[in-house]
Amino acid sequence: MGFFTKKEVCPVCGKKIKGDVIIKIKDNVPLCQTCSAQINMDAAMIAEQTPEDISRHLDYRRVNQDRVDRFVNTWDERIGSSLICADESQRIWYCTRNKKDKNPPILNFDEVVSAVYLENNEPAEEEEKKGILGGLFGGKKEPKVLRSMKVHIEVDNPYTKSIDVEAVPQNGEIKTGTMSYKSNRRALDRVMDMMAVMMGEKDKPELTAENEPVTGEVSAEDENPIA
Repeated sequence: MGFFTKKEVCPVCGKKIKGDVIIKIKDNVPLCQTCSAQINMDAAMIAEQTPEDISRHLDYRRVNQDRVDRFVNTWDERIGSSLICADESQRIWYCTRNKKDKNPPILNFDEVVSAVYLENNEPAEEEEKKGILGGLFGGKKEPKVLRSMKVHIEVDNPYTKSIDVEAVPQNGEIKTGTMSYKSNRRALDRVMDMMAVMMGEKDKPELTAENEPVTGEVSAEDENPIA
């Protein structure tokens, strides 16, 4: 972050850099605010990008905007601050935490590599096994305080390597066994089911009273929530 003279120009668009620098790329080179605002990639990647890399990324983002405009929402889940949506006909999906984001990264179904449900960053299955063993030996499974319960998704994409669909608000907590926990667990289970569908591991389950999305049927307004 810092101020630059009028001679400083953005290596991507050639415009003068004014005010605070938002992003710096390889060799500590600053970008202008306009180019910085268009970037959407994993933060760890940015410091290794050259001006040529950023130019290609911005071309990719323009194509992504066209995919957003053509997106028809056929499935979605709202969990915590996350909104995850799928267009099953085009086999594309996205996840965003920013309701104002009009150009979230669109991913293909076949880019999903793996998905795992985690509680406090540990696979829940391990916690369930501990509870079962405790019951066998007369122990009582006490409610556990969770500061994170999420689905962690690994993807094979040039600019996005992983996505977390997090149920616990920042600096918040949820206790296992509560209504809030059960509601969020069901929603995250539905995300896991959809990830399995994307990876070709299972067919999409038919809607029932038990697994019907909380958002209900897709209406005309919901066809593209980010439009």
